[in-house]
Amino acid sequence: MLEQLLKYQEIDTKLRKIEVELSSSEERKKAVSAKKYLEGVEDAVAKLDQRAGELTIAFENATGELEKMKAQESEFKKALDEMADEGEANYLIKKTDELLAKIKSLYAEITAVSNEIQAVMKEYTTVKNTTKAAQAQYSEYGKKYNDLKLSKQGERQEIEKELAEIKKGVSPELMERYQKKRAEKIFPILFEISDNVCGACSMELPT
Repeated sequence: MLEQLLKYQEIDTKLRKIEVELSSSEERKKAVSAKKYLEGVEDAVAKLDQRAGELTIAFENATGELEKMKAQESEFKKALDEMADEGEANYLIKKTDELLAKIKSLYAEITAVSNEIQAVMKEYTTVKNTTKAAQAQYSEYGKKYNDLKLSKQGERQEIEKELAEIKKGVSPELMERYQKKRAEKIFPILFEISDNVCGACSMELPT
């Protein structure tokens, strides 16, 4: 039975070679890379949309407040022109200066928000262009990868047919243990022992 399992592994090595060739192919790498980007791009766009909405509200609030301050500044200046009392005029000048300082600060805030809006729009354009390129890449290399798999299908079916025959001579329990290790990407699974030394790690086996 062990000889049958070793024979199974020998044939399985051919199947493993095909699997490794497919998984490490440039076609698969590029298709997977593009697919991974496309799967995550929706979240990126949603975050950009949310930030754009927040910035739009902030910009509208700031510009609205600026208009109110400008109107208040005009009222102060008009009142100052008509005022005769020096004390009241000095008080009004002080309030006007405070208002101008707030207006200046608000201008800076509006400029910062406007710059961030431009940055978000630029990033959105970049994401849009990158998404278009990723879609084209996935379409191209997805097809190439499928073609590559199809080119190996005949050979693979022959190997699997041969493995199915050999499998009949191996106990289900032993085959289950073999397949479990194979699923864990451990291969080869069985190694020959030479002079009580493991063929995999070259360590001497204990008594």
